Amino acid sequence: MNNQIFETEIGGKKVTIETGKYCEQADGTCWVKCGETVIMVNVTMSEEPRPGIDFFPLGVDFEEKMYSVGKIPGGFKKREGRPSDKAILTSRLIDRPLRPLFPKGFFNDVSVVATALSIDPDVAPEPLAMLGSSFALTMSGIPFAGPTGSVNIALIDGEYIANPNDKQREESKMSLTVSGTKDAVLMVEAGAKEVTEEEMLGGIMFAHEIIKKLVQFQLDAKEKIGKPEKQVEYYVIDQEIDKAVREYASEKLDYALDTFDRQERQARQDEVDKDVKAHFEEIFPEKEREIGDVLYKMTKEKVRAKILSKGVRPDGRKLTEIRPIWCDAGVLPRVHGTGVFTRGQTQVLTTLTLGTISDAQKLEGLDDEELKRYVHHYNMPTYATGEAKSLKSPGRREMGHGALAERALERVIPSEEEIPYALR
Repeated sequence: MNNQIFETEIGGKKVTIETGKYCEQADGTCWVKCGETVIMVNVTMSEEPRPGIDFFPLGVDFEEKMYSVGKIPGGFKKREGRPSDKAILTSRLIDRPLRPLFPKGFFNDVSVVATALSIDPDVAPEPLAMLGSSFALTMSGIPFAGPTGSVNIALIDGEYIANPNDKQREESKMSLTVSGTKDAVLMVEAGAKEVTEEEMLGGIMFAHEIIKKLVQFQLDAKEKIGKPEKQVEYYVIDQEIDKAVREYASEKLDYALDTFDRQERQARQDEVDKDVKAHFEEIFPEKEREIGDVLYKMTKEKVRAKILSKGVRPDGRKLTEIRPIWCDAGVLPRVHGTGVFTRGQTQVLTTLTLGTISDAQKLEGLDDEELKRYVHHYNMPTYATGEAKSLKSPGRREMGHGALAERALERVIPSEEEIPYALR
């Protein structure tokens, strides 16, 4: 056992990170403590890249353990079941600033698991879980261009407060979470009650100064206990294939993209894709994936260049033009409220249902909130993108989008005294 303890301060509160005492078989591990909140983070990486994939298989999970707040789970089994919406949203919060910092062509599975072991109501677990995830990855030797720092910001009487307590979160004009590296802000998630642009920007800049210190804190720890970077096999397109495909397909792609009609453009691109892959089938056998990846890169480059050099987007709009927008209301006769919003080819149907207060969502989580009167659910069926797939239960992305819409509107939802209903 090689136990190491590192200490820093966020918003006047001492934060301790302990590593080397527990979970020694994980590639990176730590316990993050502040007040009576304790978060354990473990990161692991597979030995080999996952075969046949073209994306980075990063998994991030935030585990809510009911014992952390002295509760026994409900239900017959008395076990924690599937993650709560809050746990899924926290997982996404941890994921977003980490994902872009892994190298391109890195296809080994990486798992990040943050577990709430003890929760102090005055110390929110989310920023500590984000900090612990960065710390564990930075020490692990897994290829990662971090570290990152993360902090919650409140605004009370014109003063910014880092990682506010429970009472401060209630009084704050805004709830702001910022994550970034020493050089740049990577992620901002916010909800606010009519704050000015200057106030929001000030909160982000205030957070970034704290983030810089948290990054340096982790770099100092890495000098003492960081593992050497692991040697992994990266997916790289052969230069000969890249050059040959570009020479053969460049003019063909120019023609394919030279139309403002989306369906016509897609049909032309499909033809180019078939033609190029057929042409190189014998020249570069069993390299269809690499050829497709070169075409994808070329398409992005050409579209971006057209926008930046000519100021014209793929559908013909200039940089200052937005898509046509139209809205409609009351489209369903027996529903309490309905609205349709259309922008270009994106269309959303929203429905509102009113119920008695007994219909409010009952919550079983790590905080003190037990009932949720206003819930906003987002669903994206497969036919919305023209795909022929079976319907599935909502995924993390859908839950995240619903939460964004909910956060944007919750400050203007009338109080229970004004409208004594539950709303979905």
